[in-house]
Amino acid sequence: MFAGTDYHAATVTFAMLGKLFISVTFSCIYVHSSELFSTQVRSVGLGTASVCARISSMASSYVGGPLVGQVYSYLILLSRPIFG
Repeated sequence: MFAGTDYHAATVTFAMLGKLFISVTFSCIYVHSSELFSTQVRSVGLGTASVCARISSMASSYVGGPLVGQVYSYLILLSRPIFG
C-alpha cells in the first residue's frame, strides 16, 4: 500500500471509513429503488434490483481483481507526481 508501517492506524481508519460509506450507499440505493417503482410493480422491481446488486457484488472481486493488477502500476505512477 501507499502507507508504511508508521501509518497503520490511518490505513485501518480509512479502510473502515470506506467500508462504512459503501454500506451506507448500498442502503440508500436500496431505499431509493423502492421509491422509484410504482406500487403495482414494487415487489418485482425491488427483487430484481436486489438480485442484480447481489450478483454484481459477488462478481466484482473476480472482475476487479485482474483489473486492479493491471491498472495499479499506472496509479502509482500517477499518484506520486500528484501527491508528492
